Amino acid sequence: MLSYLSFLGIISIFLSVNPVGAQDGGGNTFPITIVDATGRTVTIDSIERIVSGSGDITEIIAALGFADHLVGVDISSTYPPEILEQVNAFGFARRLTLEPIVAMDPTVFFCTETCMPDTVLDQLRELGIPVVIAPDSEDVDLTLPIRKVEMVAAALGVPEEGRVLSEQIETEIDWARTAIANTQTRPYVLLLYFRGTRLQLVYGSKTPAEALIEGAGGIEAAGEIGIEGYVPLNPEILLTAYPDYVLLMQSGIESAGGLDVARSLQGMSQTPAGQNDNFLIYDDQYLLGFSTRTGQMLLDLAADIHPDMTWELEVEYPYTFTDATSENVTVHMPRFVATTSELAPIVRALGFHPTMVEDATTDDILLMQLEDDWQSYRDKDFTVIVVPSAEEISFIASGLGVAGRGEALIARKQQEAQ
Repeated sequence: MLSYLSFLGIISIFLSVNPVGAQDGGGNTFPITIVDATGRTVTIDSIERIVSGSGDITEIIAALGFADHLVGVDISSTYPPEILEQVNAFGFARRLTLEPIVAMDPTVFFCTETCMPDTVLDQLRELGIPVVIAPDSEDVDLTLPIRKVEMVAAALGVPEEGRVLSEQIETEIDWARTAIANTQTRPYVLLLYFRGTRLQLVYGSKTPAEALIEGAGGIEAAGEIGIEGYVPLNPEILLTAYPDYVLLMQSGIESAGGLDVARSLQGMSQTPAGQNDNFLIYDDQYLLGFSTRTGQMLLDLAADIHPDMTWELEVEYPYTFTDATSENVTVHMPRFVATTSELAPIVRALGFHPTMVEDATTDDILLMQLEDDWQSYRDKDFTVIVVPSAEEISFIASGLGVAGRGEALIARKQQEAQ
């Protein structure tokens, strides 16, 4: 059995400072001192030249608005997609080397607990380069993206922006819980790791696969038969785990020769996944990054393993809805939803990030109750959908073009009331 960190070690085989009190380009006052995930106290004098050693951290830095401060990233930094085109790439997070990082003249280096080797991180510290290590240990659960964001935001001097991003991620993860509320089965899902033609591993319990699969409403098939950590794949595991679906990482299966390699594994054709060609391939960073898009990943996975899921991943436009005033309202294209404080929790639970009516523009959809002053907004050429009350979840969901999400939310509320 391999631990998470040991597993990452196997993969590696295959594969100017501002004065005190100065402000960076975002107006934040430096230096900033934080305690990182290793327990070390780190003082950051400037974020003018950021180097990120891990794709999940790059994703967070960009989401917090500091992409233009990046001068170097590792090759796992595939999102946002333009990053690798705009910024120099220096290698792989699990196999760091000193010289390429130092050559980028960083004022701060970000990585995670799974970056290695430690000797390179120590050498960077000895050279006076602040090293911020974000959480990413064996304790992988659905709070991990939040813990990463909080650490990175603190180091960048934007804790409030970090709080907003964390709340958005938490909300999207919660959408996945709602999306599976009215599904009827819990399929067995097996995550396999391929690298080249020689390395084939199974993810068991106490790995990222456990949180990911269970979060999408599946059963982690290897853990269910007692596999913990990472173990070499063999036919007995396939036949005992008997997965309904097999998850694969895109770069890994491509390095092994393509999907036919997985299809032709001994024993695979005798499993439901093999018999029904239920192989799900995702971008590596999207699948296991546990970063800003974790909620979206869970929804995509849930939809793939639950054919009966009613939660719509996308709203189909245009749509027309007859609201509580008997007005036929047509929504032609995606828009932000602005609503009242009473309706906002329902709108948010239905898969939207609403703003408030008082901040609305004519480009937004306004969702209001009959008791509200909706007519004045309609007179000003706002698109207004009027609903009877905040209790009418099905009506509200249909008005937003997501009747299936309404069904799932009602099912979840009924379960929680039991």
